[in-house]
Amino acid sequence: MSVCPNCGSQQPDGAAFCDDCGAALDKIMPVAVPLVPPAAAPAWPVPAGGTAKCPTCGAPVTPGKTFCDSCGAALGQAASAPQYPGPTAAPEPAGALVCSNCNAPLEPGSIFCDMCGTPVSPAQEPPPSPDLQPGYPPPQAGPQPGYGAYPPPEPQPGYPPPQAGPQPGYVPPGGYQPGYPMQGRLVVQGTNATLPFPPGKTEAIVGREDPVSGVFPEIDMTDHGGDEGGVSRRHARIFVQGAQIFIEDLNSTNYTYVNQQRLVPGQPHPLNNGDEVRFGRIKLNFYTA
Repeated sequence: MSVCPNCGSQQPDGAAFCDDCGAALDKIMPVAVPLVPPAAAPAWPVPAGGTAKCPTCGAPVTPGKTFCDSCGAALGQAASAPQYPGPTAAPEPAGALVCSNCNAPLEPGSIFCDMCGTPVSPAQEPPPSPDLQPGYPPPQAGPQPGYGAYPPPEPQPGYPPPQAGPQPGYVPPGGYQPGYPMQGRLVVQGTNATLPFPPGKTEAIVGREDPVSGVFPEIDMTDHGGDEGGVSRRHARIFVQGAQIFIEDLNSTNYTYVNQQRLVPGQPHPLNNGDEVRFGRIKLNFYTA
C-alpha cells in the first residue's frame, strides 16, 4: 500500500495517481500500513452489461473513487454510475466555465476538472465585459503601448528658408526680426486701392511726390486723394523695429491717426494687422499680408 503525500489517504500498490485528490504517486515509496478495513461504501449498483471505466483512459475504476488509479483523471460522477450510452448532453450555454487543459465543461464551484483532474483557478472564469463594468477606465489619450515603432516624421520649420529677395505678404512667426524686410500693405477705404510696402526695405515714407522739392516717398498718396485730403509731402514713416512694425508722424500739417488716436509727432506707435490709419483725411487699413 502507498500513502498519498498530499491528502494522506491509502492507495493501492501500482497506482499512478491518488484516487482521492488526484496527486501523482509515481515517486512515492510503498509504506507498510496496518490492514484496517475501510468504512463500508454504499452499494454501487451496476446494471447488467455495464462496466465502470475511466472516461479519460478507459481503465476500470473502483466504484466510489474520485480519481482514476491509472491516469489520475477526476472521475466525478463517472465512477459512481455505469458506463453505457445515454442521451446526448445539451450544449453548454455561452459563458460557461471550461477546463483550461481539456476544455471540458466545469460545474459551478468545481475545484478540479472532472475529466482530467486539472485544478480549477478562479482566473478561468470568463472576464466581464469592459462595457458593462462601471468605472472601467476608458482608452487613454495619447500614444498607446507600441507607439513609436515607426517614428513620426520630423517637424518641419514653421516657415520656408529665406529665398532670394523678400516673399510677398510673408511675416515670420513671432513677428519681424531685426533687419528683416517689412511686409504688409495699406488699403484705401472706399476705393480698396492697395499700396504695398516697397520690397526689401525696412522702412517707407508716406506722403506726396514733389519733383520740384525732390520728394519721392515710397508710398505715394498723390493718386489717392492725398492733395485734397491734406497729406503732407513727408507725412509719416513706417518701419520695423525689433519684432514689430511701427508708424511715426513726421510733424505733418494734418496729423496721423491710428484707430482714431492722434499720434504725437516723432513718437513711434505700433501697427497691428487690421488697424485703421488716417493721414490727414485719407483713411486706410493696415494688413500684414
